[in-house]
Amino acid sequence: MRSFLNPLFALMLAAVLAACSSTPAEDDSSATTAPEPTDTSPVTPVEPAEPVKPDTSSIPLTADNFYNHPSNYDGTTDTRVIYFAFDSNTVPAAAFETLRAHATYLKNNSNAKVRLEGHADERGTREYNVALSERRSQAVEKFLRVQGVSSSQIEVVSYGEEKPAASGHSEMDWAKNRRVEINYTAGTP
Repeated sequence: MRSFLNPLFALMLAAVLAACSSTPAEDDSSATTAPEPTDTSPVTPVEPAEPVKPDTSSIPLTADNFYNHPSNYDGTTDTRVIYFAFDSNTVPAAAFETLRAHATYLKNNSNAKVRLEGHADERGTREYNVALSERRSQAVEKFLRVQGVSSSQIEVVSYGEEKPAASGHSEMDWAKNRRVEINYTAGTP
């Protein structure tokens, strides 16, 4: 039986190898060469279009998503407030483009300086809120530094719950108070 399997195996191996090898039937060199241009007039470059901001009107603005809602951030240095989730110092993804715009401006203008003012809502002890708002300011500072901004251009201040943006006691008021304000002290964009 063993002598019968060896020739059968060799025959199957030869069939597989023959099926894998192929040669072109016709010369198909036209597929690899570029066609000759028919129009020789000069090409004028097209200016890049302004980026289209997606429509966020269908995303409801609630206290739960306020910190990361796209309507809070325009991707330019015009936006000067970065909002945070409850008890968090993580920079929201929606704010990345806005912070990159500030970083670009600061890198290109070495005389510009910013003060990052951290804030918290009224819940928690005064000491805890001061520490939390400082961590928020430091998170924004770290983001800017990773983008190449000099530490000499950044000042970090922590106010805790002392300077609320909204004076109410609702979830939405608290969401507006959890923030870092970017204030230019020199070289305002």
